Parts: sequence; C-alpha cells; structure tokens
Amino acid sequence: MSSLDNMQFNNVLPSEYKLEEMPISMDAATEYEWHEIQSDNLNQPQGNNWRLQLKNLNVLVNPAKAYLEVRGRMTSDADVALVGNENVTIQNHILSLFNRATLRVGGQIVETVNECHVAKGLVQPLLHYSQDYASSAATNEMFYKDTGDFTVAATRTPKYLHDAFNAADNVAANALNVVENPAYNDGFAKRYLRTNGKNFTAWVPLSAIFGFCTVNRVLTNNTFIVELTRSNQRDHILSSIGLAKVAVGKVSIWMPNILPRSVVDLSLKSAFADGLTSDYVYPQMQAYSFTANNAGGGVGASSDSLRIATSSEKVLYCFVILRNGARTVANSVAATSDTISTLELRLNGRAYPQQNYISLEGDSDDKARAYSDALRYMSKGYDYSSGTPLSYDEWKRSTIYAFDMTSQPESFAGAPATIELKATSGGAGLASREWSVCVMTEKRCQISYTGQSSVVLVN
Repeated sequence: MSSLDNMQFNNVLPSEYKLEEMPISMDAATEYEWHEIQSDNLNQPQGNNWRLQLKNLNVLVNPAKAYLEVRGRMTSDADVALVGNENVTIQNHILSLFNRATLRVGGQIVETVNECHVAKGLVQPLLHYSQDYASSAATNEMFYKDTGDFTVAATRTPKYLHDAFNAADNVAANALNVVENPAYNDGFAKRYLRTNGKNFTAWVPLSAIFGFCTVNRVLTNNTFIVELTRSNQRDHILSSIGLAKVAVGKVSIWMPNILPRSVVDLSLKSAFADGLTSDYVYPQMQAYSFTANNAGGGVGASSDSLRIATSSEKVLYCFVILRNGARTVANSVAATSDTISTLELRLNGRAYPQQNYISLEGDSDDKARAYSDALRYMSKGYDYSSGTPLSYDEWKRSTIYAFDMTSQPESFAGAPATIELKATSGGAGLASREWSVCVMTEKRCQISYTGQSSVVLVN
C-alpha cells in the first residue's frame, strides 16, 4: 500500500444534504434610490473644470454603486453646433474628455488620477473590459474599440466596398467585386453615429475612475467631492475637418441614497457610537507622458529614456504605450504606434521582467511574450470563461506593454519609488514620440467614525 492511499481529505457535506440549512436574506434597506449630484458650475458648455459635491452628509451612500453622467455635443472651434456628416467624434472613451480627476472625502484627497485620458480613457478599457462587457455595458460609456488608424473619412465608410473588375478578369459588366476597406475603423464609425449632429450621453461607473469607489461599502458623515478637469482637444477629439470641440451640457453624479432597515440602522449607530474604524485598500492609476524628437525632425532610429519619481505607495503594475508626438486636433491619431525595438523598465534599479524585451519588431518571440504578459495582468492567460477584448493582432495595433511589479524586495517597502524607462526604435521609428507610462499603485485610506463625526487618514 502506498502512503498516498492514506492522504487526508477535508470532506465537505454537499448542500443537498443540509436539510436544516436556513435561507439567506439580503434585504437590508427600505429605500435604495439614486439621487443626482449636479456640478457647482452649471451651463458652461465650454468650461474646463467641474466640481460635484454631496451636500447631505447625514445620508448613507455607496460610491461603489454610483455613476458619472456626461452629456455633450460636437461643435466647431467657434462653438457652433455641427449639423452632421462632419468627420469628427470623440476618442476611445468618454473619460478621454478629462485630463485630471480628484476625489476628496472628509476634506482629504483620497485619490488623484493624472492624465485621465490615458489611464482611464485608453489603457483601462482595453485591458480591463471583457469581450462581453465591451460589446454591451461599455457602449453606454461611449467605448467602442478602435480597429484602425484615423486620417480620412474612409475610416467610417462601409467595411466592405464595391469595386470595379479589371477588363482582363472577363467578368460581366454588372457584376460586383466586394473588397475590404483597409481604412475602416469600427470604433470611430460607431462613436460617429452616436455623436453625429446630435446630443450624446454617457454613463460611467464611478468605480471606473476612482479605485476608492471599487470598495463596496457605505459612507456617511463625510464630505464627498469630485473635481474634473478637461483634457486638451487633441486628447479627446478625432477630426479631419480642423479644430472641433465638445460642448458639455451636463456633468453629474448619480449616487445611491440608502435608508436601511431599523435593525441595520441600529447596528450602524451603535458601531459609530463605540468608535468604528473603516480601512480601505484600493488601486490608483496615474499616467505620466513625455515627448522626444529626433535631431533634424526626420524619421529614423531613436533611443529614449525617462525617469518617474512617485510617492511611497507600493507600485503594482506599469503600462507603457507609444503614440505619435506630432498628432494634432486636425489630424488626430486614435491608434498607438508599433515601432518599438527594445523596451526596458526598472523600479528602484530592478528590471521588470528580469529578461528584458530585446526584439519587439514584427512577430517576434518577445512580441508574443509581451502579449502573454498583458493577458496575465488580468489573470486571463488560462481563463477560458471571460476573455480580453484584444486579440493578438488587435493588441499589436494598440501595443500596450504590461509590467508586473507586485513582487518586490522587502527594502522597497515604504520607500519612494523611481521608475526608469529605456527604449529604442528602428529605422521606421517616429520622428516625434510621445511616451506614456501608466502607473498603478496601492493606495490606503482609513476613516474613523466617532458619533456624528469622522476623521480621514490617507497614506
């Protein structure tokens, strides 16, 4: 007899045999209604800043179930409404409209998202959204995945075109030759239909902007303020007609106000009276960009380096993208650039991954490894039940490189982080390059309740 035959098991009784098990009830509230929090600065279609503040501090709210609503319309640079058929729409996702997002709770800044148009409007939707979510709920966020570049009106013409046969083909004159339109961009075409000559509205979960709001927990006796700043036109507009704008008609938050059942209300008040401490741990994403130019302004090989100093928060992941630094409002480019040859990222001197990407041109071994690393970020490398919205070919077009930095030496704990990027491009590299590094860190916050007051501490 093998010792394996005596292996111990933890025997669990199947639920079908638990005859006395009581049903579970989750009915804890008598009212759970969404109330609108409007911006302090209303009726400013071309405003650049919005401030939204929860006025009733005594009510129970749950930011994890809240939504941001944005309503707008495309206009010319002279603030004249476009009547339709102009080749213009917004980029990527409605969150590309914002450059900076700040959340204040209890008078303290609990989270700041720099370059929101990169971190939340570009990187996050492509890496976080599953295929199912991207084709359903995400469309309410104005997210439609780009399938090509953007230069001319051909990006929104039908995917398949009728073309004439050559005379040598010896085909009847009235026959149709159906060919694929290589310039077609499905994402641009669908966003164009949503915005062409009419108002559009987007609803985004507040948790898509702030990691603090991913914690499913009620909040009370605290100020709750969201501040948003508009991004540059070239970061949220796709246009071939020249300068264009988004006239923002409305920015508001829909927050659930909760009236708990008496037994739950009594339990919460008792806990507050005894002094309750609520701990939050959540991810924060910020992006940092810089532009590098070749000497003489010509296309060719290049070598770039970038150093980013962050706070003492633990760095979890970094995401690197490269875009054309010369893009303008009149000639915006939706897609990123796939002209990187080598890429190296270091955290406090340690390389991630330790075996750097040294050959990223074409369909190389390193290119396949980088795609696998991007899949592993969302634990989808071996997950057949959900799936990412990016196939390998689509990822090559978006070229978002993911670096897992969750494993770190103990000496890194509590110390400021320095991130170094080194990259080279081959002979077909861009003359002007805009590098963006999106950094995800671990943020910590503590809310101490004492009676009718509370104190917020943030790391």
